[in-house]
Amino acid sequence: MAVRKIESSLMVPLPGGQQLHLRRLSDNPDAPAVLLLHGLLEDGTIFYSRQGRGLAHYLAEQGFDTFIPDLRGKGRSWPPVSAWVNYRVGDAVNQDIPAILDTIQALKGAAPAFWITHAWGGVLASSVLARFPGYQASLNGLIHFGSHRVAIQRSLSRLIWLDGMWGWLASLVARCKGYMPGRGLRIGAENEFLGIQQDSSNWLQGGAWIDPQDQFDYGEALSKGLNFPPTLYFAPSADLARCNAADVKGFMREIGHHNGRLVVLGMNLGNRHNYSQISMLTHPDAVHDHFPFMVNWMLEMNRLREEAKDGNGPEPRNQGHSAENGN
Repeated sequence: MAVRKIESSLMVPLPGGQQLHLRRLSDNPDAPAVLLLHGLLEDGTIFYSRQGRGLAHYLAEQGFDTFIPDLRGKGRSWPPVSAWVNYRVGDAVNQDIPAILDTIQALKGAAPAFWITHAWGGVLASSVLARFPGYQASLNGLIHFGSHRVAIQRSLSRLIWLDGMWGWLASLVARCKGYMPGRGLRIGAENEFLGIQQDSSNWLQGGAWIDPQDQFDYGEALSKGLNFPPTLYFAPSADLARCNAADVKGFMREIGHHNGRLVVLGMNLGNRHNYSQISMLTHPDAVHDHFPFMVNWMLEMNRLREEAKDGNGPEPRNQGHSAENGN
């Protein structure tokens, strides 16, 4: 079992008295910080395990200082998901993620150089950058694993999952219980707030990228040509139920013109496995397959940023959307 030089947890206070758990894994406290943001029905352990496996441990071995939060109600955050707490997308965007970033800034004296997200975490991260574009200046890059806002590709398995399980059944159960019992229904590692279930279902079904509470238009904000960070998108080729390349490509287009690269993972593209939206992060072979490609991309983005600061080269330019690429 791998043991990091720094394995610590702290609680991030929120204005309402809630607390967010923030895990830190690193071999070097002076290394550049990386934020890892989880998605729906999961917590930060999607990125690490007690056995020392996972993306966070891999990044620590590669010289990064990783910070992995449990969003509100998830994992070791307090209080847990319940029917008594009203929690919406806007709360994560306006309160939780900024509080996490402020905490990392206070600890490190610098903001995270990269944000790495899984699934719905990528939608939240992009929403934060749309509403608070000041965060973009500190970012060398974004990396999304299976992130998409709208379910574009239609298939039988997608209809069963999105319209059946997450749409009809989840909505019915969530309204009855006041929250989504993901663990009880065995559709996720964590439970989910009713408000988040409703907001995410609306967006996944194609609803406008507008905050349901204050009507802030995230899509419009991103379309104004802001200096969006270079972004690496990973998509599974074989997961027809939860996420596939068409969904991720649609998300790239929603962000607007930016330096975005799409990497589709699948055995027919040279990878070791046909990964799912989840196993692309958790499979033991990921550290030998696509994780090294990701780290090389991060190092390249760091190099380009340093050259731009020194005046020896341009900032990473908006190059539009790449074609689908295997690694």
